[in-house]
This record gives sequence, structure tokens and C-alpha cells, in this order.
Amino acid sequence: MVVYGTKNTKLTGAQIIDKCSNCGTSNVMEMHVFQKFAHVFWMPFFPMKKLGVSQCNHCKQVLTQKEMPPALTTTYQTLKAQAKTPIWTFAGIGLVIALVTIGVISDRRKDEKNAKLIVSPQVNDIYEVTLGYKHYTLYKVAIVKGDSVFLSVNDYETNKATGLKDLKKKRGNAFSEDFLPLTKAELKEMLEKGEILDIER
Repeated sequence: MVVYGTKNTKLTGAQIIDKCSNCGTSNVMEMHVFQKFAHVFWMPFFPMKKLGVSQCNHCKQVLTQKEMPPALTTTYQTLKAQAKTPIWTFAGIGLVIALVTIGVISDRRKDEKNAKLIVSPQVNDIYEVTLGYKHYTLYKVAIVKGDSVFLSVNDYETNKATGLKDLKKKRGNAFSEDFLPLTKAELKEMLEKGEILDIER
């Protein structure tokens, strides 16, 4: 279950000289400006709008921005313009951007690594392979002879890419003794098509 919602945090407050529209008392008014922000699992995600309230310390009347008379609205707009949105209210967006950036960099490094390994296969290299929708297995390089590569196919399949980790635990005795012959060019083509997901050496 995702817990999300909105909260307010106080940005600034000030004593104002305007008369209270309810009791008519001067110099007893306070103006407060709040920043509304969205949160996910109580982590600030992104800022929304700023809110304002006035309070009379004499009669205790509280007015929201929409209820304020023109004079108070002008004071509120001035305070609002001076109040800066806290950087921490962007924490969620910053975290998402950081995670996406890390993911992109990680994928790029993996692609570069695999591009180097695929052109120079070595015995016992493990290829994570997709055979189609929800069909994943492992190939192990058994023999490299010139441009030909002979692969031993894992006896098991999994319906999730994450399940390949479990297949690797069985790799000691879970590969067929019948070899699948491919050329280095064919292996490279499989990688470029996304049929080879990752290479472990």
C-alpha cells in the first residue's frame, strides 16, 4: 500500500498593523505563510502551492487567503513573494532523478562490458538468454574454436529474468552435454537483438 498525501510547513510569519475586520483592533494581527507539499511514505516529493492565514490575537478570528479583505491580501502577497520554497520539498523528485541517472549509467556500463565480452568468448562464460515471452535460461560456453562457439544449454528455464540467479546456483550440473554451435557473429547479433541479456565471466 502506497501512503501518500499532502502536508504544510510554515515558511514565515509577521505581525501586521492592519485592523482586524472582526473586532477592529489594530496591531494585534499576525500573518502566516505555509508551503503545501506532496509526500509519498512521508517523504517530501514536490512542492505545491503556498497558503496564507491571518489571525487576530485579540478576538482569535482566523482568515484564509480567500476570506481576507483586500488590505490583508496585499500584505499576504508581499510575504508570499518573500518566502522561499524550501529545497527539501523537492527531495522526492531529486531521489527519482538520481535513481534514474544511476540506472542509465549502470545499463550503459553493462552494455559496454557485454559488447567487449561477446567478441572474445571464453570457456565457462555464462550468457543470460531470453527465449521469448516469459522464457529465460542460461547458455555456457563449452568450446571456442576459431570463429565457432559451442554452447551448453541449461536444462532448466524460468519465467522471470530474476529467476536466472536461481538457475546459476544449479549450473554445476544443470547444463546439457549436447552443444549448440554458433558463430561469434551470431552471438553478437543475439546480443544486439536483446536475446542475450547479460554475460558473466
